[in-house]
Amino acid sequence: MLVFVGTSESPVQESSSWEEFPAHMAEATPGWVPVAEAGPSAMAAGSAAGWAVGALGVVCLLLRLDFISCDSQVIYGAVNKSVTLYTSSFKPFKEIVWKRGKDKVVEWDDQSEVRAFLSFKDRVYLDTVSGNLTIDKLTPSDEDEYGIESPSVRNNTKFTLRVIESLPSPTLSCTLTDGNITLQCMILEDYNTHLELIQYSWDCPSTIQCQSGSKPSEAYVTEEGDLSQEIQCIISNPLFRRTTSVILSTCVPSDKTRHRFVLFAILPVLIGGLLFLKCFLGRP
Repeated sequence: MLVFVGTSESPVQESSSWEEFPAHMAEATPGWVPVAEAGPSAMAAGSAAGWAVGALGVVCLLLRLDFISCDSQVIYGAVNKSVTLYTSSFKPFKEIVWKRGKDKVVEWDDQSEVRAFLSFKDRVYLDTVSGNLTIDKLTPSDEDEYGIESPSVRNNTKFTLRVIESLPSPTLSCTLTDGNITLQCMILEDYNTHLELIQYSWDCPSTIQCQSGSKPSEAYVTEEGDLSQEIQCIISNPLFRRTTSVILSTCVPSDKTRHRFVLFAILPVLIGGLLFLKCFLGRP
């Protein structure tokens, strides 16, 4: 069995961008107004079921009228980079409060300056015209649910922030067993940031048939294929992409490769010689 392990220093593309999600927030409903009152006989027949149906009806009505949103939009940001949470309003802002969970991040009104709180001081920017919040120098501890509170927004949409570290370059190893080359793509560094977001894929030339392994990080190729070809492993998450590659000939013993190339070189000579003899002997 031959084992090859290597890494690639090929250029990689990093992206610190993220999708912009428009948010629609809602002003709080000043109180609950019952839709209808049940008489004593109806309550005696089953007050619990009646209240459940009534509450469900009120929730559905408020959802339809756009007063409440239960959505939490996932936003990805890169460590040490910045991220912007976008919102929209139906009238000019006069006051804004952004919160992380129940804690204030920043607040402002038209009678005072913007005020940032706790660890967000000197690294947040609030656009008082659009209501958008930008957080700079992100750290993993910034992960949480964020939301805006203002009479100028309609929908109470929340943002779930996920902070991701840059991916390291993967390591690609290969082993030859019973005529099959097993390829395995791995992250050897101590990387444990949102491993569930990492996806593996393989880029194989058209002359090579790559078969999926038991795990996305594995692939198989038969030894009978064109060993001069290069196969590439790709790892990615919502913000980053890294690649590494290997030439299949490095996955098999050198003597096997040499014998195969010698055979490929001899075959054309033999065929040419046979054709020459046929033409020479066929003359009158």
